[in-house]
Amino acid sequence: MTSKPNLFTQNQFWLGLGLLIVFFSPYLILGQDSIWYANDYAELIIHWYTLLIDHNGLWKANDYPIPGMLDTLPRGSFASEFFLKTWLFYFFQPYTAILINKLLIHTLAYLSAYHFLNHFLPDESRKRIPFYALIWAVLPFWPEAGIGLAFIPSLFLVFYSLQKGEKFSFLHALIIGFYCFYSSLNLTGLFVGFALFFYGFYEFYKSRKIKWNFWLALAGFTLIYCLFNFRLFDIYYFQRDWFIPHRVEFDIYSFVRYHDNIFIRFAEILFFGNIHAAFIPPIWYLILLGFLIGQLFSGKKAALFQPVLKVFIAINMIALLAAMLSYRPFVENIPGLIQVRQFSIERFYFLIYPMMLFSVLFVLDWLRSFKNGRIVSGFLVLVLLAYSLIVLDNNAKNYLLKPILGIGEKYPTYREFFAEAQFQEIKDLLRDQSPEGFKVASIGFHPAIASFNGLQAIDGYTMNYPLSHKDKLYTVIKDELGSDDKENWLYWHFKGWGNKGYLFNQTHKDDFMRMKWLEEIPVEKPLYNYRKLLDMGCEFILAAHPVIDEYNLEFLHKFQHPESAWNIYVYRVKGE
Repeated sequence: MTSKPNLFTQNQFWLGLGLLIVFFSPYLILGQDSIWYANDYAELIIHWYTLLIDHNGLWKANDYPIPGMLDTLPRGSFASEFFLKTWLFYFFQPYTAILINKLLIHTLAYLSAYHFLNHFLPDESRKRIPFYALIWAVLPFWPEAGIGLAFIPSLFLVFYSLQKGEKFSFLHALIIGFYCFYSSLNLTGLFVGFALFFYGFYEFYKSRKIKWNFWLALAGFTLIYCLFNFRLFDIYYFQRDWFIPHRVEFDIYSFVRYHDNIFIRFAEILFFGNIHAAFIPPIWYLILLGFLIGQLFSGKKAALFQPVLKVFIAINMIALLAAMLSYRPFVENIPGLIQVRQFSIERFYFLIYPMMLFSVLFVLDWLRSFKNGRIVSGFLVLVLLAYSLIVLDNNAKNYLLKPILGIGEKYPTYREFFAEAQFQEIKDLLRDQSPEGFKVASIGFHPAIASFNGLQAIDGYTMNYPLSHKDKLYTVIKDELGSDDKENWLYWHFKGWGNKGYLFNQTHKDDFMRMKWLEEIPVEKPLYNYRKLLDMGCEFILAAHPVIDEYNLEFLHKFQHPESAWNIYVYRVKGE
């Protein structure tokens, strides 16, 4: 797919790869004392895979029961065996699995960016490609999405080459298959597939020629994704006789009212990125804007002007459309959008980020052709790399930037978050209290921690669990949630969205990160139905802050541990 020399024979390629390892070395050096944000990862993903593997559910039928989270979930609610990350958890301990996953994603992002740039940049730019590729590779991609965003440059290059008439080869098939094996259909694959379809249709419209290799490859891409995700389709659409997913009530618009100002949301997408794709620096957009403004006042337009202008228009239109699709007043007037409320259709905007970044790289390389342009270009490359290292990287931000600036909340490490030593003590107490078995619920910290540590939790956070269990949880917390008034955000958090089956309360709302170094705010007499809790088998409540309700709860013990982010108060449910 390229006439350039083999990547692996180029010294500069290995230089960039070495720098990438140095960049992420804190995760290797600090180990479990490194920072991994809980936001849709530690509290959602890690224990999910751990439960699947620990209960030997990998190859089981979709109805195979796996206890531990949201009481008991069917095998079909967990990750596919045709996903690379599942096998990382199969062969390695959880921390090693997420570490390898992270290093793989960023290494493959580097390879992909290098592959793409090596194809399109001129020979005289080859020595700079490692630094350009690093700018893409060091972005904080969302780890659960695999290479869905990180590897897009290579995937696009495959389909671009086929569209230009290249014969389909084993390498093409390998890249397509590997991409499907290490990415998510619902988070990235669906949107990438549609983008490739529209690209192929646009090229057909221009040339009036059908490039069969392109369309056959796209058909293969779609088929592979469907086969790899057979469990998702099966349990969601074909098993209603025994499994009704909670997502039949899922209404993204009743809960995630992202914004009241469409232009703020528009700016967030373009300047900062998104957790489910990657966070980005605002300077990307400013570089493109500065280039275009400069070209407007230039007597002779650069050859790069028209392509960058088209990209700039495209990313603004995509961001505006995505902002509109999550703007509640707009949605309420489009009946068709309400009908697809079970799916976050605006997530296609992650396609903006490779378009923006690689346009920026072409502009930076073009700058070097001018007097003093090398200095400006080199400075901007360093700024972009430093921004990712210091501002966007979890460890540098928490261990370096926050202490220097004196701002930002202290965040727990992986070890402190999961608090395994502390929970061993808790399990010993609970087993003494109830030797025949018990279930727990959590307040003030994520139920994933209890699940990860081998306790059977009636609560949890996942994307597909039984509606019947959601209904049971609702009977427990409905009085505490309050009315279904549109302004009662907490009610719609559970009833309209519902991925978090938590014991919400009006004191902490959706804050389940009440670490021990924060101000202690007791939860006073939450309006839970304790009788229903006991009916669900929940005998104990674990809380990060005191729960004041002597009539319904018996306080047993407060657990503290130096390697934990939590003070855990343990209560027995009376249910009188």
